[in-house]
Amino acid sequence: MPTVTYQNFDLLITSTATGYNARVINAPAGQANVDFALPFHAAELRGFFWLAGRTLRHLRPASENNAPPLDPQSFGSKLYCAVFADGVGKLLLRSLDEAERQGLRLRLHLDDAPELADLPWEYLYATDLARHPALSDRTPIVRYLDLPQPEATLTIRPPLRVLGVVANPSDVQPLEVEQEWRRLHDVLADLQSRQLLILERLEEATLPALQSRLRGADVHVLHFIGHGDFDEQRNTGGLVFADERGHAHLVSAEQLATLLHDHAPLRLAFLNACQGAQGGRSDPFGGVAQKLVQQGAPTVLAMQFPVSDRAAITLAGAFYQALAAGWPIDTALSEARKALATAGNDREWGTPVLFSRSADNRLLQLPEGDARPVIEHQPWEPETLLIPGGPFCMGSCHDEPNEAPCREVTLPDLRMGKTPVTNAQYVEFLAQNPEHPEPRRTGWFLRQPPAGKAEHPVVSVSWYDAVAYCGWLSAATGRRYRLPTEAEWEKAARGKESQRYPWGNEWREGAANVAGDDTTAVTAHPAGASPDGCLDMLGNVQEWTNTPAGREERIYRGGSFRSSAAEVHSSARAASNEASKVTWRGFRVMMEIG
Repeated sequence: MPTVTYQNFDLLITSTATGYNARVINAPAGQANVDFALPFHAAELRGFFWLAGRTLRHLRPASENNAPPLDPQSFGSKLYCAVFADGVGKLLLRSLDEAERQGLRLRLHLDDAPELADLPWEYLYATDLARHPALSDRTPIVRYLDLPQPEATLTIRPPLRVLGVVANPSDVQPLEVEQEWRRLHDVLADLQSRQLLILERLEEATLPALQSRLRGADVHVLHFIGHGDFDEQRNTGGLVFADERGHAHLVSAEQLATLLHDHAPLRLAFLNACQGAQGGRSDPFGGVAQKLVQQGAPTVLAMQFPVSDRAAITLAGAFYQALAAGWPIDTALSEARKALATAGNDREWGTPVLFSRSADNRLLQLPEGDARPVIEHQPWEPETLLIPGGPFCMGSCHDEPNEAPCREVTLPDLRMGKTPVTNAQYVEFLAQNPEHPEPRRTGWFLRQPPAGKAEHPVVSVSWYDAVAYCGWLSAATGRRYRLPTEAEWEKAARGKESQRYPWGNEWREGAANVAGDDTTAVTAHPAGASPDGCLDMLGNVQEWTNTPAGREERIYRGGSFRSSAAEVHSSARAASNEASKVTWRGFRVMMEIG
């Protein structure tokens, strides 16, 4: 799971007698402020069709030289040079330096100058850095709303429950909503299959149907697809639902906020509707997005101008995939912006606006241990399999030496490494821990494994090496890894039926690497898989466990390529000194759940 954290750069914009003031009220490097005026002529902004018909205070009249419309970078440069002039810009650069390891979230406070909320601030172009901050997950941009209530806490455990409201009334301009819904469903199919996300569609896009559904199972995300509206005279926004006849029913921001206010599980409203992000010139909470946040929704993602169908699907797909991976909402949005920008869409990446009253915008907290059958893992992170809890018979049923008699042991759910840790996985550990010695006498050179053995189990590692690896892996992933106990190892090897061998109660030729002279790839013996899918539980390499055998000794399990078939079975055990480093012993990891 990604471990993205941010420091905040809070910028407050207020109106003055002659223009505006930008004040940094919180930042890693201190505070600063600057007075500024909007640096645009009316003619320059005509090409920004999302500003058409809107009046901005202190906007200069049309230029005599008929200045051409601004493109996003030119617009962003002008705005940045005005707002981040002098000490404010220098403070931003110093804050970026101080937050280099964490990232810097730019939080815009526009409540005291609501007319400026119509500007597409997401296009800010930092001339000092030669980039748009919103296109980097190191510098996301958030519209932060100041409210007299505690900052919202978002975190929930998977799956993320998304309720889709698809509104296309018969008496308004038709939209390709069905196509968009099908494509959204297809894009998110993989996340659903891995139980990271549940996508549900409201049967009817009516307000009563939504109210009825909210009385049922938790909804974490409300995803609206349809028309939006903003009434300039009344200074309020709304979304176009349907009524019982299928005709348009304009639901005001106030009405929708009233309905959603009491649904405590709601964490995010995703509004794919034009004008969903528009706010009132005199009321900072007149728009739909702003009103929802004011009335309890922790975060709202809304559009500040129309978005094409193709862009909407790219945006939603990349956004939800990043959310499901555990990224904060603003980081996920930066990833979605990049997906649009790198697909050749040079404008629409600035369409979405994130409104928030959350301290960290982290929505989905992936568990440190996860009881789903399949979970995501880093390329260098060992794959783990769910071993369902329950009773099993542990020990010998055949009076083998050094083994306790069979007795019933009950364990909770756990996740066991599918294979022993491989050389390829151990490389990353060595790269991140340059002081840790590489394995000896096994062909390693310059901290790289022997040629052709990347997928062989790492060997010549002591118990202390294995423990150090687990500690590093826990810190690197945010999960809880350790060596398995004997009971956990044996449960994974035998399954709930307590088989003598992982594959059954009779020896199977070719199911394990035994009576040989070297290791094999950890996937070379699929016929030897345990009931839950673990490979190489017997043969190939002995495996350290967390169980002490006595002073300075630990139990190992599984036998190795040097063992005979008669010596290996699921309950076989032996001990060795913790510092021992032999070329036929390795280890596999166990992940704690809960």
